[in-house]
Amino acid sequence: MSNPDYFFRRLCRAFSLRGWVVFLLLSGLTACTTTEPQPSEFQPVGLSKATQPNLYIHERNLQFPAIQGLDEELTFGLLSAEIAGQRNQLDYALNTYMKLAMTTQNPGVAERATWIAQFAQQPQASLDAAIIWANTAPNNPDAQRTAAGLLLQNEQYLEAFDHLLRYERLGGESNYSLLAGHLAESANPVVTELYQLMLEESQQREESSTDLQTALALLSEEAGEIERAQMHLSQALDLEPDNVRALQLQARIYRRQDNTQAARELLEKALKSQPNEVRLWLELARIQLQNQQLKAAEKTFDRIINLQPDNPQIRLALARIQLETQQFEAAQKSLLQLTDDELLADQAYLHLAELAEREGDWQQALDYYAQVEAGQPLLDAVRASVKLLVNNDQLPAALELLDEKRQSNPELTTPLTLLGEQLYRRDQDFSGALNWINQGRDLLPDDQESLRLLYTRALIQYELNQLDAMEEDLRLLLELDPNNAMALNALGYALVNRTDDRTNEGLLLIKKAHALNRESPEILDSLGWALFRLGRLEEARDYLEEAFQRLPDEEIAAHLAEVLWELGEQEEAHLLIEQMLQQEEPTPTLDQLLERRPELKFQP
Repeated sequence: MSNPDYFFRRLCRAFSLRGWVVFLLLSGLTACTTTEPQPSEFQPVGLSKATQPNLYIHERNLQFPAIQGLDEELTFGLLSAEIAGQRNQLDYALNTYMKLAMTTQNPGVAERATWIAQFAQQPQASLDAAIIWANTAPNNPDAQRTAAGLLLQNEQYLEAFDHLLRYERLGGESNYSLLAGHLAESANPVVTELYQLMLEESQQREESSTDLQTALALLSEEAGEIERAQMHLSQALDLEPDNVRALQLQARIYRRQDNTQAARELLEKALKSQPNEVRLWLELARIQLQNQQLKAAEKTFDRIINLQPDNPQIRLALARIQLETQQFEAAQKSLLQLTDDELLADQAYLHLAELAEREGDWQQALDYYAQVEAGQPLLDAVRASVKLLVNNDQLPAALELLDEKRQSNPELTTPLTLLGEQLYRRDQDFSGALNWINQGRDLLPDDQESLRLLYTRALIQYELNQLDAMEEDLRLLLELDPNNAMALNALGYALVNRTDDRTNEGLLLIKKAHALNRESPEILDSLGWALFRLGRLEEARDYLEEAFQRLPDEEIAAHLAEVLWELGEQEEAHLLIEQMLQQEEPTPTLDQLLERRPELKFQP
């Protein structure tokens, strides 16, 4: 359901007096359950009503799900949240439901919290609630799809893939190509890891999938493996010759190979059988502009607009094509016209700012970014502004901007606070980072906790060697989210690495994290290091080698090299260290290792 007014009416109905009277009569609290959910196309959820009105709301019978062990405190919390919602006090209702979702781990409560958070435009609360909902309702396709969409929106692609897999196995439509395409646009470093996960999934299936092969082709293209991309794409088109996403990608690969004629012929042939497919017309317009066929492109634009005259997104798509094909003056004209459109103004200002950056006018770019008002576009604008300010030696101004925006946009408190923490961490100012995180947490409502801020603060405390404070934060996080693999791993690793008498305790925590996520290289690294500290060298090597294969970074390399040395494999240890030292990036962990154990340094 894409109408936000419809959602508001449903939300008000959910918060009706009748709703909580029924709750009393039934002694349950089963809001927003879904009977026989119908699969529909997976897509990321928007953060701004202005930029993305679609909400994950489906027709549903509003009932209250039973909660075992209702006590006086829980009953009061539920009733007070329902009454607050009836009075349109969404902040209180959401905060109460979030607290109850974390405490009860009840899927009905978590689902209700998810919808309220989305309507209230609270992206972090939406994500937290959706993950609880998905984990406590593993057989609910709505829960899995919603979690996947929100994780994708937060660029947590590996986790999104896991929930998308669950959604498909429950009968939902696969949409791996959307996931892969979104990742490619964000230039996220997990391309290789996601490709490997998707490839393993594809190989385990008896029959190949067009969508999965297209996704593998997209990830291969992003990794620069064009021949591999073409192999996957050929399989996709053999299975489904009219698949639009596969045809789009094939045309793009032809363009990358400077074979625009083949791309044009492919699209013209496809458009004969799919004359109303706007995405193919857009791809054709892109080729025409690239070939400077401006009159032909103008006719194609007219055709596209005639196909969807009431869709303002089409005009934004055309402006983006003008940008991509370096028709910068035309793009600027199109974008300036779009700034009068309430739904598209934020996106238009983002692109105008990018144009100003391209021309080297960073002050004008900042002015355009400042016009962006809400939701994900605002977050993108602040991120870009911070980058510009930092690159121009304006770090205090960057932090001032972040502080101003997190105070005036409570729904963005967590991501903006995390962005500022990265600036302090970049300068190794961990005390400043800790103070910044504490200020961000103070902006949260009294009864609301941000798991991400809590986790990040714990990591900073580790750097400051404040182990008691770190443990206190991680224990609190685990009370709220007992199956948080990252927190289990962080606490376990700290006990292994920074204490002499709690290694076994740390190992147990890491093993629990590993049981929850067997493919995380960070957890595999922690597991190997714990085993090394306990003298179990062969086991340690196995886990560390697997970790390094998945993520060849210097910290894992340092651990593996030390284990290899103790196993008597000095040559392998030397080669590994030399391999890592030859990389362009700094290697502070290896440098510390070689200072502590100079015998590991290769002597030619």
